[in-house]
Amino acid sequence: MNIDNMKVSIRPLSTPQALDLGMAMARHWFVPLWRIWLGMALPIYIVFYLGGMLLNINFGIGIGAFGGVIFWWLKPLYEMPMVSWLGQALFTKPPPIKQTLKAGWRSAKPYGFTMLIKRRLSLHRQLILPIVMLEKPDKQALKDRAQILLRGQGGALSWHTIIMLHIEWIISLAAVILLWQLLPTGLVKMETLFTILEYQGLWLELAWSALYFVAASLIAPFFVAGGFAVYLTKRCLLEGWDVELVFKQLRQRYLAAQSNPLNQPVHGADLSSTLSSDPSTNISTHISASINSDPNDGYKGER
Repeated sequence: MNIDNMKVSIRPLSTPQALDLGMAMARHWFVPLWRIWLGMALPIYIVFYLGGMLLNINFGIGIGAFGGVIFWWLKPLYEMPMVSWLGQALFTKPPPIKQTLKAGWRSAKPYGFTMLIKRRLSLHRQLILPIVMLEKPDKQALKDRAQILLRGQGGALSWHTIIMLHIEWIISLAAVILLWQLLPTGLVKMETLFTILEYQGLWLELAWSALYFVAASLIAPFFVAGGFAVYLTKRCLLEGWDVELVFKQLRQRYLAAQSNPLNQPVHGADLSSTLSSDPSTNISTHISASINSDPNDGYKGER
């Protein structure tokens, strides 16, 4: 990672502040992240869920619900290429969506077991994903690295996962209620409702699965970007990225002063103004605007 080219103003933040930065990143890059998720998730949805419902219609094999469970269980596979894309978009140039999708399917082989079996039900999955995709550690290194980055996080990451999960269901249920309110009055009677549930259960299951698919696709960019922002701020804290950027700025000013003898040397006031300035040299203003608060506010750790 070349931190000189980072497109956000990165500095040590508390976990809630880092999650807020992730929300801003997800809003800014929502469309490409959403397209990556669709490119990974839609084939799985069609094969397992819709394929299972088709078997139920033609052969009476009721595995539609089982296909829905498989689709839900494979969600880490849809999120892994999103992390890779974010890493390149922040530090270099955003890669093409097709290239990211191809790399996503290839990355599923070496790390699929870890993310789908050992770490699938972890409430910190959004922080494990950047470690896996960007650092590519082995088994023991992943365990040690996760322990280091999770230290001092408290329950903010767990609550982030729980809240995102509930928002998925809230959006799905809200869509169902909206469709129900749009039905003609004659279909809203209880007798008619029970008749629909009895004879049209397959179509209702299809509608519910489609609504959940849309809700999951809308939430995924915010879930992944939140964990990615926490990962960045934690590395900034541990490795001193903000301090490194400040000293690079000072070195550039010193070299510029040496190259031009008419320039005055840096005085104490200039040094203090440099240290208090924003350390980032390439800031996306519409992303960093959401974290204008004191970078150490609410943070209780130590460098």
